Amino acid sequence: MDYVKIDGIRYSAEDLETLTGEAKPEAYNGYILLLARVLNDPLSLPRALKEICSLKLNDEERRDLRMALIRVQIDSELRMNEDIQRYQQRRYVSQVIEILIFKDLLLAPGEPEEME
Repeated sequence: MDYVKIDGIRYSAEDLETLTGEAKPEAYNGYILLLARVLNDPLSLPRALKEICSLKLNDEERRDLRMALIRVQIDSELRMNEDIQRYQQRRYVSQVIEILIFKDLLLAPGEPEEME
């Protein structure tokens, strides 16, 4: 697995690509690095809640963050058979963060509509 070292912390290059939606991204926002750290160690989520909840984001950053969270959820579903525990944890982390920041899940399963 390839890693990128930023400020002395190793991040998975694959995670950074998933979060940014870019192959070989050159720049990273602080919230992307925060997500990458929590995805690398999902059990650190409880300790990261204060930092996550105190994020101050403009509209463009909020859209970018939400897209990053959705990409993680989709990636996790697609890879679930590779390592079920790892990808369930990653999906859970991204869903909790999305609920905390956006108050709902964009990809939440809805109730089936009745056919008329």
